[in-house]
Amino acid sequence: MAKSSTETYRTNAKSRAKHVKDNSPGGKYAHTKAYKRKHSQMRDKLRIPKGSTDDASKQSDGSYKRESRSTNRGRGGAQRR
Repeated sequence: MAKSSTETYRTNAKSRAKHVKDNSPGGKYAHTKAYKRKHSQMRDKLRIPKGSTDDASKQSDGSYKRESRSTNRGRGGAQRR
């Protein structure tokens, strides 16, 4: 019979450390409150309603523009290497 996850984490320190790290709020919610607050303000300024499929896309010069979600996220950002 296979071990339960609880038993695995109890007996394997390395696995438990990774589990704790993965489930801690620090890594899961990387953006700071200040970042979220600024982004929300820009969404309001650009008149993007809640539930819209548009993003407030941050430009390289620091400004924001209204842009479709698929275009903004399609560029890949950190995932494109």
